[in-house]
Amino acid sequence: MGRVRSLVPLAGGAALAAVLAGCSQPQRPGEVHGHYVQPAATQGPFCKSHSYGEVKSGDVQRSVVPTASEPVPLAADDRPADAGKLLVLNHPLDALPPEIARIRRGVVKRFTGKFVKDGQIAWTALDLERLVAVSVERRVFDFRAHQSRPVPDPRFAQVEQLSFARKWSDGQRTEVEVVAVFPVSLMEAQLFVCAANPLWASKEPLAEDDTDEMSAGVTDVFLLDRRQAQGLAYTFNKPIDMSEAMAVVLGSIWQHAPRGPAW
Repeated sequence: MGRVRSLVPLAGGAALAAVLAGCSQPQRPGEVHGHYVQPAATQGPFCKSHSYGEVKSGDVQRSVVPTASEPVPLAADDRPADAGKLLVLNHPLDALPPEIARIRRGVVKRFTGKFVKDGQIAWTALDLERLVAVSVERRVFDFRAHQSRPVPDPRFAQVEQLSFARKWSDGQRTEVEVVAVFPVSLMEAQLFVCAANPLWASKEPLAEDDTDEMSAGVTDVFLLDRRQAQGLAYTFNKPIDMSEAMAVVLGSIWQHAPRGPAW
């Protein structure tokens, strides 16, 4: 305390006021007096007058970064000419498909196969910023694995809007994923926000994992949100248990998803 007191006469009354207010140390980005904050929402969709993720509680992961440092993945609807094509790559598939990685506000559901579905991963997601739904189904065959099986090339019977496939192979390992992107109406997005907000606000922990060892795989669901203020991007990520209301909304949206290829 002696050092703090010795600074007061040199810095004047402003330093004393800062010490008394508990602000002797600079605030970390995204915090006020040691508590996390989020900027006000500036964009919809809304649930009546309530913004998406207006109240956040429970196991919410937060980060604050300069907006200039945020990556911008190149996704399916950035290249509409690729619809209906099988794109052969010279490098392995990204760990997270760019159509999923770019989502900053919405929900992502991930299925990781095991046992009889070893080598399969599927993502279904809703992107509130672009008002699109996304589906990515990935299959991997590795000659050195025990359970995975050879992966055939997907065959598109017709050119579906913003639906295509990526493939990479090195002789021992083959990775293929089919991507589909389709529009979501504003009303569907609003219904999603109404279903998501209680999950954002919930303080309940996730249910115990009761997945059986012989089950086909594991499913995870995450809510995502992003706010921006003064050159900073505030991102939020919360793992959730799928609610009945959320399942109904997403099920309704996926009723008009494009039919995938045969493979």
